[in-house]
Amino acid sequence: TDFFTRVFGVRSLERNVHPNFRMMASAIYLQVSIISQALIFVTRSRSWSFVERPGLLLLGAFLIAQLIATLIAVYANWSFAAIEGIGWGWAGVIWLYNIVTYIPLDFIKFAIRYVLSGKAWDLVFEQRIAFTRKKDFGKEDRELKWAQAQRTLHGLNPPQEQSGERTHVTELNQIAEEAKRRAEMARLRELLTLKGHVESVVKLKNLDIDTIQQSYTV
Repeated sequence: TDFFTRVFGVRSLERNVHPNFRMMASAIYLQVSIISQALIFVTRSRSWSFVERPGLLLLGAFLIAQLIATLIAVYANWSFAAIEGIGWGWAGVIWLYNIVTYIPLDFIKFAIRYVLSGKAWDLVFEQRIAFTRKKDFGKEDRELKWAQAQRTLHGLNPPQEQSGERTHVTELNQIAEEAKRRAEMARLRELLTLKGHVESVVKLKNLDIDTIQQSYTV
């Protein structure tokens, strides 16, 4: 494409010209280097990557690495690597291109997380009678919907839905399961680690652990 040449006025990198092939290799190297390492900021965050600030060491390592990669792509003329400097014009265009293509990565992350969570497959299967996991292929739900439709048709108030109550019960069950797992992890920690065993004995004998010199390691 000649889009970048027309819009930004940079030199053409058509592959059929031999010297430009080496410049094309430099441009691809810089583009892949930037976007592949920038992907770390997307994968490390659970929310929007530009909202959760990364650590200074990670941010500094990224900036230093990409500064070196940019200098190589701009100035390097290495025959053994078949690359040639592309200049600051193309370097700026590549940085701008990577910033624009970085934005959709968060949306892709959210979509993949939703698919892997199983909720998407539940919607697909629960809406199909042949694949549903409900009792009698969802016969009770269909009868309930039919009865509600008939009551509405005859001007009667439909019964109040209990979906909110069921949701509350489900949340309580999840909280109970989390508490059970944490208790099991604490029990295994006391049994299988030296530190956990010592802390358990200290707690059982009502000793003050701050006055005891902690000479053990885990």
